[in-house]
Amino acid sequence: MANASNTNHQHRTNDKVTETGRYRDADGQSIELVAGQTFPPCPKTGESTVWHHA
Repeated sequence: MANASNTNHQHRTNDKVTETGRYRDADGQSIELVAGQTFPPCPKTGESTVWHHA
């Protein structure tokens, strides 16, 4: 049986946002995104990153 804590959806820079909401990146930066936008690079470093629904 899968552990629920391991099933968090990850979104990478340039992936399409499918659900409007607040997202947090690997550096802890948090931003509001709207469905249809694309996930941006890290606001702090400008590098590609992974986003999680906050």
